[in-house]
Amino acid sequence: MSGVEAGVGWMLSPPPSKDNGGAAHCSPHGLVAYGAGSSVVVVEPRSMQLVTVLPMPSPKSISLQPAPFVTAVQWIPEGIPRDLAGQDVSTAHLQLAVGDRHGRVAIWDVASGDISTWLDVDTEKGRQGIQDLCWVYGQPWLLAVIHGPTCLNIWDPRTGRCIWKFDSGGELLGCVRADPFDSRQFCLVGLRGLLMTILVGGVPESEILTKQYIISGQDEKGSMVEKSKDGSVTSGSSSSGAPALASSPGIIVRCMYSRTRRGLVYVMMPREIVIFDLAFGMPLATTSLPPGCSKLLDLLTCIDGDVLYCAHQDGKVSAWRRKEGMQVFTMCLMSTLMPSIGSPVPAPAVLAVIHCPLQLQMQTSSNDDQSGSLQVNSPSGAIPIPSTFSQNDQLSKVKVSSPLEATLLSVSDDGRLWRWVIDDDGTGSEPVSLNGTKLTPRGSGELNTIGEPLHSISDGFNSEMLFKLDLTGQLQLLSSAVSTLAVPMPSMLSMGHGGEGSNFGAVSIPLTALACQGGNLELVDSAANTITASFSVHNNQPVRGVRWLGNTRLVSFSYTEVKGKGGGFVNRLVVTCVRSGHSKVLRVIQKPERSPMRALRTSPSGRYLLILFKEAPAEVWAMTRTPQMVRTLALPFTVMEWALPPAPKAAAAAAVSSARKSAMMKEQSTIASAAASSPSPSSASADSQDSENAESFAFALVNGSIGVFELRNRRVQNFRPKWPSSSFVSADVLITAMAYRTPHVVMGDRTGNIRWWDVVTGLSSSFSTHRGGVRRIKFAPVRIGDPTRGRIAVLFNDHSFAVYDLDTHDPLAHTLVQPHLGSILVLELEWYPLRVDKNEPLLLCIAGADGSFRLLEVQNFVGGKSGQLAKPTQWQRYRPMPLCCPALLPPPHALSLRVLLQQGVHPSWFTVETASTGEASFQRTPSQALGSRGGDLRHYLLSNQNPILRETVFAEVLLKALEPYRRAGHLLDEERKEQYAAVCRQGVATRCAFAAAQFGEYSEAVFWLQLPRALALLSYGSAGPTGFWRTTKKEHSSATEQKPQESEGKDICTSEVPVNKSLDREMSFRNPKVATPYSPEGVLPGAPFKLTHGCMDILPSEQSVIRSVARERIGWHEKFTGTEANQRRVHELIAIGDFESAVTLLLATPPDNPLFYMDALRAVSLASAVSKGLHELAVKVVAANMVGTDDSLSGTHLLCAVGRYQEACSQLQDAGRWVDAATLAATHLQGSDHARVLERWAHHVLNNERNLWRAMMLFVAAGELVEALATLRDAKQPDTSAMFLLACHEAKVTAKSSLPDMMEPEVAGGDDLFDLPGDLAYHHDDVQAVCEYYGEYQRHLAHACTANGTIMD
Repeated sequence: MSGVEAGVGWMLSPPPSKDNGGAAHCSPHGLVAYGAGSSVVVVEPRSMQLVTVLPMPSPKSISLQPAPFVTAVQWIPEGIPRDLAGQDVSTAHLQLAVGDRHGRVAIWDVASGDISTWLDVDTEKGRQGIQDLCWVYGQPWLLAVIHGPTCLNIWDPRTGRCIWKFDSGGELLGCVRADPFDSRQFCLVGLRGLLMTILVGGVPESEILTKQYIISGQDEKGSMVEKSKDGSVTSGSSSSGAPALASSPGIIVRCMYSRTRRGLVYVMMPREIVIFDLAFGMPLATTSLPPGCSKLLDLLTCIDGDVLYCAHQDGKVSAWRRKEGMQVFTMCLMSTLMPSIGSPVPAPAVLAVIHCPLQLQMQTSSNDDQSGSLQVNSPSGAIPIPSTFSQNDQLSKVKVSSPLEATLLSVSDDGRLWRWVIDDDGTGSEPVSLNGTKLTPRGSGELNTIGEPLHSISDGFNSEMLFKLDLTGQLQLLSSAVSTLAVPMPSMLSMGHGGEGSNFGAVSIPLTALACQGGNLELVDSAANTITASFSVHNNQPVRGVRWLGNTRLVSFSYTEVKGKGGGFVNRLVVTCVRSGHSKVLRVIQKPERSPMRALRTSPSGRYLLILFKEAPAEVWAMTRTPQMVRTLALPFTVMEWALPPAPKAAAAAAVSSARKSAMMKEQSTIASAAASSPSPSSASADSQDSENAESFAFALVNGSIGVFELRNRRVQNFRPKWPSSSFVSADVLITAMAYRTPHVVMGDRTGNIRWWDVVTGLSSSFSTHRGGVRRIKFAPVRIGDPTRGRIAVLFNDHSFAVYDLDTHDPLAHTLVQPHLGSILVLELEWYPLRVDKNEPLLLCIAGADGSFRLLEVQNFVGGKSGQLAKPTQWQRYRPMPLCCPALLPPPHALSLRVLLQQGVHPSWFTVETASTGEASFQRTPSQALGSRGGDLRHYLLSNQNPILRETVFAEVLLKALEPYRRAGHLLDEERKEQYAAVCRQGVATRCAFAAAQFGEYSEAVFWLQLPRALALLSYGSAGPTGFWRTTKKEHSSATEQKPQESEGKDICTSEVPVNKSLDREMSFRNPKVATPYSPEGVLPGAPFKLTHGCMDILPSEQSVIRSVARERIGWHEKFTGTEANQRRVHELIAIGDFESAVTLLLATPPDNPLFYMDALRAVSLASAVSKGLHELAVKVVAANMVGTDDSLSGTHLLCAVGRYQEACSQLQDAGRWVDAATLAATHLQGSDHARVLERWAHHVLNNERNLWRAMMLFVAAGELVEALATLRDAKQPDTSAMFLLACHEAKVTAKSSLPDMMEPEVAGGDDLFDLPGDLAYHHDDVQAVCEYYGEYQRHLAHACTANGTIMD
């Protein structure tokens, strides 16, 4: 015997419902997963194709019941591992956490379709259903899960152990979300206004810190909880263990972190949006829904912190624009996420809306002289980048995206997925307000004289003209639960004549008809696992049965019971043409009938239809152009089946020899022996020409009688079969299932016995399955050369099934018994008829009790071994278009693609050759054509002036390994091909950013986008003289040994090193040899595209931008009152150097306040600012005492009053206020002093926050390039460490070209290939180690690609 896991095979799940709670999530790689019933559907949104369906198995305690509903899904935010040393390549990037209503959490490996880890909590309160979950901490990843109504658990998936628990008491918990800037931190939101932040400092429980806040006013507004008549507040039943989505289905709360401003959280209540500042612990603003607007369903995304997109419970989407200088939003758009044409009435309900971020957006500059350039939207400005393409690169035009564009995916309860693009309506022209002012998107790059973003958006603009919603894609899945299914049977009228083996039916079409409970008929292309057509024919009534009439028509029936006087049933019989979609109703009867229809049976030719009723005569219809009833059969049928065409007889010789051996040994007869001894069908039916058009059916009656009738020329007559022995069927045994393939009839009874009978020879046999009553029997399709022709699938009354081989002498010894398919009960099964070759495995089509459709593979019976179920092999899978998702490639091939994108490959390599004679997208020479394998592909590598870090032979191996995927179109889709063609020549950093974005690693992509600008700032002395340019050996040693106390507020200057005095707009050089003034737009590089999902953090070395953002935050906090809020406001003012405003705020402290004397002391110190030695000493003593009393902010303010900014930054960092320290340093420190603050912050981010790429940017901003390179090596990033060297080399070459008068000393023993900035020039051994590490990585990658075969799907 053999079993099968729950994830085996292909599957179509029933549509989602409200019980799924809107569970949906989009992975960083671009895959969407959402809950549908008890399964998880994974979809690729770019091509709108189904990837896979993951069915949750039933709990062991209730294995005979359907699995619980899926209520939460979350992809792990993990990149593809680069460790190729192990035997098995990890697919950790495709892990998906799934929670259900029974409180179970399963971590799926989507690549293999198996569950890798189970997380289950045992509680005395019953089943604690899952409300929400999210991944936190990072390396290792932990899972924060809301169990039941009030419990939050943090799980360690590695050990399956719960490491921390929290119970909210009586408040229902609604949502949990992780901070995109710091994965250690996440927030929890309750239905009654609870907002709690949790900081996971480590796996031990003692390192988990929490803070709780209350969003006031929720109970009074009545939007969060329901109040009983006596005034008591009820927030759902917590004793039942049901989560909030079940106990309070209409009350939905969500939260979302801002991706542009740290510490800012958007909290969604049912009728309002609260913007909460975690640094102050207070809400900044509240935006309420206008009257008549439906409750909110979800927060989708916030573009640049200025445009917020929300989904509503009535299926609409709204766009909100932030007011200038505030965190208050006004509605600009309200549109329905359902097309107005073609939708039924009432329209389907929208259950979930997912934001699917495009990896990057290309934008053109608005300058007339740079119409062909590209620009990036960033907090520091939109910087045009001139294009570097030559005229020979005839590339297609790149699609220009709006900065407000967002891609949404809506899921409706009819099984459809809709892809929408919401965008501003200013296509082709600049948007203008009502007064004619140009509307500049926030962050578009215009800066005023003080370095702050300049916004010219009028509050009175016409919002109707700004946004539009376009439908760009649709995916049709099952509209309702499947009740039964049917496959097309071979047509006897298409049988060939003459020749051996010509007596098998015509090849069937690869379509399976599914009857749904919603009244629809769905046509499934089983080879592609997609819905090809849907017909609504039964007016929302459950379809009871469906059959094929040939290969082009379907016949289905349903019935409704009439209540009241008279009663009866209204039977509805419909014939549907699958080509035209037209349906016609048969048997139009005005009055209700006494009996409902029980089943339909159609002949293989499609000419005859037999209708079975409950307690009524059966009807035989001739399905001609005008269908008409031939006659009725007043026989008490229990079961009947039409005869299928006989199996092919190419293996007749082997069957004869087997029959002779069987006769000699006097063993039990088999189907093969019966077929060998039976006469030829052609000779048996050669008495008349009409016999070819005759069709027969076998039946069984309630009294145990069996028989075979023949239908010839609309006459029903006895077939006159040769009867078996009298003991073959007992009169007291009820036949419940039957299968008939000429000349064999196989029957099953309610006791579990299987009998077969040859109607020509009378041979018969039987055996007992010992599994109870038989419900259905189906013959497996047979092809020429098959070793056996007697395989049958048997469905039992307990909804288990088995596959037996009647061509063996002991069918029970050679069988596949499947008790329950992953604890899923089977309602109906059919063999997939399209099997061309004998070596192709058998496929079973199954309709499950959970409403799903599955396609399972049955491996052939070989020798004496039992068969087994397995996943379908490659030959059956066909897709209308390829899946272009790099995460779905095998890991070695995915990493190979990433390496090629980083190194640079010509865009023409991605072009797929077609047979058309039209012009190609790219000009290629004949030698570049990929028509023949084994050619030299190295000419597709981009040639540049950078040092070669690899052997080109390995690059050629990678190109050849990816050749099958390139030909199939699995690497990049057309849009991303155009984007790559636009950025491939923009430098190493740009290509690395593009590659990281394609693989969903947005933090790395942000680093690469900011790296060129950070290195350019280093070249102008942002981190001191030694951060970028080389000095003499003596100067280098003195600069590194200088103490921090001796360099506060000063910079080390040499006559050969340009160091800026200020990194603001008015920037100049101290080096008199360089006369060119500093100009950000003219010198600093920008990025050619914009990320829509990554956290675009501020570049630490852009001090003017940091001050601008700090001033913006001060404006948000002006209305805050209270002692703690005032202290934080004073700190913000001092950080930006606004002592006057700080003194005013401190003097406003009332005398009865406990902090009056402290505030007065700080006010006097700040107002006097007398830098005398005695005054300085006294202030330092007072500040030290304040630090001892855990009042670090006050001590910091006194240090700022006397100009000790370096010590003030150190105190802030000791207190954990890293962002405040960076703001203070950006305002008052320059050069190496500023760099020391950033360096210490970088070590904290790397070691404590575990954020590699944020730490990398801080190291670069601090000028610690050697430390940055060592960090990449320690993180086992061979490709990115090598690309980092190339990016530094490019930056140095660019800086030298812009500063031609710069002179640098030669480095003894340096690398001849590289011209590296800063200390990298003195670490030749480290550079060489990185190059060797990268070469070893390429060798491992080449071996892994050649060792693993190509897997297309």
